[in-house]
Order: sequence, then structure tokens, then C-alpha cells
Amino acid sequence: MAEVLLVEDEKNLSALFEDLLTRRGHSVIVCATLASAKAHLASRLPDVLLTDVKLPDGEGLELLRRDVPAVVMTAFGTLERAVQALRAGAVDFLVKPFDNGRLLAAVEQALARGEQLEELELSHGSVDVQAARALIGADGGLADLLSTLPRIASTDATVLISGESGTGKELLAKALHQSSTRRDGPFVAVNCAALPSSLLESELFGFERGAFTGAHARKLGFIESANGGTLFLDEIGDMALEAQARLLRALQEREIVRVGGREPVKVDVRFVAASHRDLAGLVKSGGFRQDLLYRLSVVPMHLPPLRDRRVDLPALVEHFTKKHARTHRLAEVSPTLEALRWMQAHDWPGNVRELENWVERAVILQRFEVPRPHAQVVESPPEPPPVAVGSPAVRSLREVVAEAERRGIVTALEAAKGNKAEAARLLGVSYKTLFNKLHEHGIQEKQSYT
Repeated sequence: MAEVLLVEDEKNLSALFEDLLTRRGHSVIVCATLASAKAHLASRLPDVLLTDVKLPDGEGLELLRRDVPAVVMTAFGTLERAVQALRAGAVDFLVKPFDNGRLLAAVEQALARGEQLEELELSHGSVDVQAARALIGADGGLADLLSTLPRIASTDATVLISGESGTGKELLAKALHQSSTRRDGPFVAVNCAALPSSLLESELFGFERGAFTGAHARKLGFIESANGGTLFLDEIGDMALEAQARLLRALQEREIVRVGGREPVKVDVRFVAASHRDLAGLVKSGGFRQDLLYRLSVVPMHLPPLRDRRVDLPALVEHFTKKHARTHRLAEVSPTLEALRWMQAHDWPGNVRELENWVERAVILQRFEVPRPHAQVVESPPEPPPVAVGSPAVRSLREVVAEAERRGIVTALEAAKGNKAEAARLLGVSYKTLFNKLHEHGIQEKQSYT
């Protein structure tokens, strides 16, 4: 049985929702005003907050807080309202009227989210919730992934993080480190792709004096520098095969031999590796050691691309807006409705890194710019073949008119950059007429964003 705080000023709806939730087995506390709800929250936090937006004495969005999963209801269902609610921490947004099943499903989703956050906070008593939430998605699209973080962080098991470039693999590695018993030790990050293969071994394992020209003194490598903490090997798929063999021994024996040295050195390090590449595919092509892959992937974790976790977009935009407004000492800016729609439709091939660059540019320019589609109009069918020698160069009036009409439509579409409503205005016809003419003449549009 869960405790639900229901904030609704319409008595009939309040009674209906209370009865529905009570029959489902939940305990329901009803408040009709913002003030009474605030007073209740000041003394007790429910398992779920179910609130209307418009209340007699204010807006229900003021009640939203990160530590209470919330579902927001309103009869004023606009995209701006939904984004505002999700930014403030709501799990779902319901537009009245909605059916009973939709309400119950939203409450169940909020309860599941609360259980995941509770597990993060209580499991083993050593999980750094703030570190997990640094990923922006611990209570959104990454909730399922991060619900396993407490169990993984409590061990010294080697972790292999997969995911496209820009998804936040290093942030996840830091969350694992800061949530573990090694949090007071060093976190050392190494980008294997950024180090030439000729330097990678000496940088990783260190070297003894005289090991090579220029080695005037002993130097500790990244592995020894991470002693007592965590070593994060980013882009492990770019590591040379020779270095892979030495790393395998370090993983197996928990000891290394410095370049130019003879004596093994014991190390106490937790290894976390990451790659955007298909390591199993690299094994098949001979570019990666299979035994090393087995050693690395004791616990595999996959970070989904941003296009698969669009629920996190509002929170990410808000986070990056605040971050870059502070960095550049500029005012925060809010995305327009057009920008929000484009943001939700875009596939984000560069993932979170691409989103951050877009938001930073918006802060610098003090406005969110939406990339405009450039239409490349393709005519179909193609131009008729040249008239054969000796045949009459006379075409029917219908053909001449059709060709002129087709060219006029193509010209209007190009001038309007593919916007059919604008093209119809330029042509002086209705949208419906233009739409039908496009099909009649077989004119198609190919759009791409730049």
C-alpha cells in the first residue's frame, strides 16, 4: 500500500480519484489548496504526489520536488506546461479528461521511480546519490540502469561501459567510483585513443630510470597512480594489442612490471573500461583480445543514446543552460515552443555532447536557434526525351500547361525552403490545393538539417 497525496480543488474529481486509488489499495490524503498541500509536505512526504496545476491559491507545480515522485494533472494541456512539469521533476503529465487506466498507470510508474531512488539511497549505505544524479537521468531515462549501481559499486568487480560517443561514459564511471568504498582514493581517467601506441605502455605501467632515451628518473604510470582508487580506461578498443597483453596480466594478477623493470609491483586498483566500438566485432577481426574482453566485461553496463531517453531532454537543457550561463556570465535563456518541438524530434547523433553544444550556443547568442530544413525538390516523372529528328515539335496545350504548373510549384517550394504552407501562399492557392497538386505531378521533397 502506498501513500498518495492528492491535490485537487474540484470536489467531484477529487472524490473520483480518491475512490479509484483507495480501491487499488492505496492510502490517499486529499488537499484542496496549495497552502494545505505545502503544510502537509512540510511534515510528511508521501510515496506519490498527484496534483492539479491550477489551484485556488496558486500553481501545483510549486509542490514538485526531486525526492517525491509526482504526477501532474491539468485541463490546460500545452507543451510548455508539460516541459515545465517534467523539468520540475514530474514523472508524468496528464491532460484532462483522461481515463482511469491512464491515471493508475501513471501512479504505478511514479511508485516504481520512487522505489528505484530509495534503492539508490539505502542500499549498502554507501551510494553517492548526487554522483549518480550528475548524469541527469537517474530519475528519468537512466533510472533502470542506475538502479543496479548500488550493487555494482559495492564490489571491486571490473566494469565495461558501452555506448555511443557523447553519452556520458566517464560520468557513469565517476558515479561508480564516488559510490564505492574507494571514493576517498584517486579516480584516474585515461583516454586510450589520445595516447600514441608508442607511449601508451610507459604511461600506463610507468618506467624505470634508463628504460629508454630520456628516461632520467623512475616514473609511476597511470595504474600505480590509481592505487587505492579507480582507473578508468576510456576508448579501450583503440588500445594496441601489445598493451592489451600487459593489461590482461594486470587484471589477472593485480600486479604490473614497469617498462625497463624486472620486479612485479602489486596494485590495488578497480578497473572500469569503456568503448563506443563493437569490441566483440573487433575480436572477430583480430583487433582486440578475446581473453581481455572476458576480463573486462565481468559487469557490462550500457548507456543508451539520447534519442532513446528523450524524457531527460528538459532536465538536461535546464542543467546546461544554468551551467553555461554561469560560465559565460550571461542570463539564462529558455527554449521557444519551436525549439522544444525540434529538440524532441531531433535524433541527436552526437548525444549529450551535441545537446550541450547547442545549449551553450543558445546561451551565448541569448536565443535558441532551430536549424532550418533545406528542401531539395525532385521532379517526377523526369523531363521527356528530346524530340526525334523529323517528328513534329508540337505539344498539346494540356502538356504545356502541366509542365508550367509543375515548374511553378517547384520554384515556389524552393523559395519557401520546403515549407508547403508558405509555398501555397506564394502561389495564391490553398494548402489543400497545393497538397493535391504535389501528388498529381509526382513532386517529392527531400529534407535534411544542417
